Amino acid sequence: MATDTRDAAPRASRPARAGGRRRTSPLRFCREVVAELRKVIYPGRSELITYVVVVLIFVSVMTAIVASIDFGVTKLVLAVFG
Repeated sequence: MATDTRDAAPRASRPARAGGRRRTSPLRFCREVVAELRKVIYPGRSELITYVVVVLIFVSVMTAIVASIDFGVTKLVLAVFG
């Protein structure tokens, strides 16, 4: 006896939008983006310099760690496989 699975599973309906709201126009979207950007508090010069220095130090340390691991693995592979 063959089974017909064509209509066995219910069809997935379209997912509902969050809150049931309709899609906004591109102009309204841009206005809302500008309104949100006005609320942003940007860092001052001293904070920005501090953040840049911290990032540069972190990236330098991580680069040194990865480079040393790479150097060690390279030496190990060359020692094993010649």
